[in-house]
Amino acid sequence: MQTSEPKKTILVVEDEGLIAADIRYQLERLGYAAPAAASTGEEALRLARETAFDLVLMDIRLKGEMDGIAAARALKEELQTPVVYITAHADQETVNRATVTEPLGYIVKPVTDADLRSAVQIALYKHEMERKLRTSEAWLATTLRSVGEGLIATDTSGEIVFMNPVAEQLTGWRATDALGNLLMNVLALFHESDGRPAANPIFDLADGVCRDYVLISLAGVTSHVEVECFENRSADALLGAIVAIRNISARREMEARLMQSQRMEAIAGMAGGLAHDFNNLLTVILGNAAELADQLAGEQLEEALAIRQAASSAASLTGQLLTLGRRDVSRPEVLNVNEVIREVEPAIAHILGPAVRVATDFTSPVGFFRGDRDQLKQVLFNLALNARDAMPGGGEFRMECGAVELGAEAASAKFCPAGLYVRLVISDSGKGMDQATLARIFEPFFTTKSVEYGAGLGLSIAHSIITRSGGYISAASEPGCGASFEILLPCAGTLVESEDFGASTILLVEDEDGVRRLMHKYLEREGYQLLEATSAEQAEALAAAYREPIHLLIADVIMPGLTGPELADRLTPQFPGLKLLFVSGYRHDTLEHQGLLERKLNLLTKPFPAVELLKRVRAILTPEPVARR
Repeated sequence: MQTSEPKKTILVVEDEGLIAADIRYQLERLGYAAPAAASTGEEALRLARETAFDLVLMDIRLKGEMDGIAAARALKEELQTPVVYITAHADQETVNRATVTEPLGYIVKPVTDADLRSAVQIALYKHEMERKLRTSEAWLATTLRSVGEGLIATDTSGEIVFMNPVAEQLTGWRATDALGNLLMNVLALFHESDGRPAANPIFDLADGVCRDYVLISLAGVTSHVEVECFENRSADALLGAIVAIRNISARREMEARLMQSQRMEAIAGMAGGLAHDFNNLLTVILGNAAELADQLAGEQLEEALAIRQAASSAASLTGQLLTLGRRDVSRPEVLNVNEVIREVEPAIAHILGPAVRVATDFTSPVGFFRGDRDQLKQVLFNLALNARDAMPGGGEFRMECGAVELGAEAASAKFCPAGLYVRLVISDSGKGMDQATLARIFEPFFTTKSVEYGAGLGLSIAHSIITRSGGYISAASEPGCGASFEILLPCAGTLVESEDFGASTILLVEDEDGVRRLMHKYLEREGYQLLEATSAEQAEALAAAYREPIHLLIADVIMPGLTGPELADRLTPQFPGLKLLFVSGYRHDTLEHQGLLERKLNLLTKPFPAVELLKRVRAILTPEPVARR
């Protein structure tokens, strides 16, 4: 069964009742609906607010305070309702006022069927086309605003007609201020090679060709950008140009870090090879120097001993080169990084001397890292020695540590994937570095006459150890503002310490990030101490590193690798009296198929509300009352 298209509804606004009735009759005869008529502008507004009309036929001259032109303006501004004027005659001033309201047509009285039909059809068609055009423009504007690169559109004279928010951010100009300006008054581009002002890319670049520039915003912010231009054409005419601007500063930084990492890798490999060869030569020199020392006396003996001392110093240096380039087997273990910092803090204070204040700041949660304890200590010592050279007159050396979850939007995510990390920030109040020094700070033996950071192999070895451990290290500094080294180490687990001294410790093991974060929030809010891991293997290593009792294990039943019950079997001998609570989103038949239901697990089935989880935890951890006789 086919349904006919609903009739277009038209409001007639005419203060002469007979004329209004006649026009409504004509409209009904032509197939339109004319359910109402208004005799004043105020009545027309009231009816239009109550009913959505497709068109209004408006007499220009109406009685009352609001004539037809004022009523049409109000309808357009408030309801976007299209209007066709009906008039018998009008002076030029009235016509000019009516034109400003952008009517969709005029009908001259007396109104004939032919005039009415053509005026209404044309008006409805034009209104529908304008509606589609506005919708298309809205979609296009939304799309252009949401594009991740800056877009600027110009007309054929080079004046800006459109700018999206990304272009606003890059140039520092608001779109409303930039419209009508010439492109190069807004887009301050300079050549990267020599800093000269760049020519207009619309004329300088072939269509679709990219080129890198330096862009300086209105506020003086410098960005490295890639610019590409396109002609903006209709079917038969050139309308202007589109300039696409991509911020490549982050890409440049990643490329620089990659090049630095590759350079450090090459240097480390070369250093290890040279050290091996030098050690062979030094073995001969040391051996012969010892033989000579046994055979000589007096001044000649002192010279032989000096040779042996110099060779011993060279051997120590080659040992550092081997450390820089070595790939020997380390002794990895799960480390509480806060504990490692506390262990080295007295020695670092001694190294830095009484003029330097050593400060620590441990944020929650505590981070655990799987690595070599001695190598991590060596990194901290090397950074402390580096800071000492930059603070000859004293100052502050600060070590901050805590577990952080980096999202894709974090600044550090430019050079490392999003995820959970142990974050160390080692900073000093020393002389600081300029950008040229900062770019080479991890190179072996790099130093400058004016700034003492980076002399020797300390920072190179620190960089080598951190990168071999799967971590990331970066430096930030400005002259006169000290230096800060950020180290990100892959986190093997976390500990949320409770302010309550007697709080129970819960080991939470869940491989689904969203579920684990939610359970973490529930349990932390109740004041429990939380050890947290994403796998059974990680949890086992974390428990081995934790020196205090663990009271409750909450683990997913089925995880990659070990299952929750298998993990419980391994932990129970280490923690006698360990209570167990398992969670699962699998059906009972799946658990039964794997033989897990036979163990009569204390099981909480997903999904579960916070109150149910906390109720079960409290019931497990609360001691059962002892019956008295």
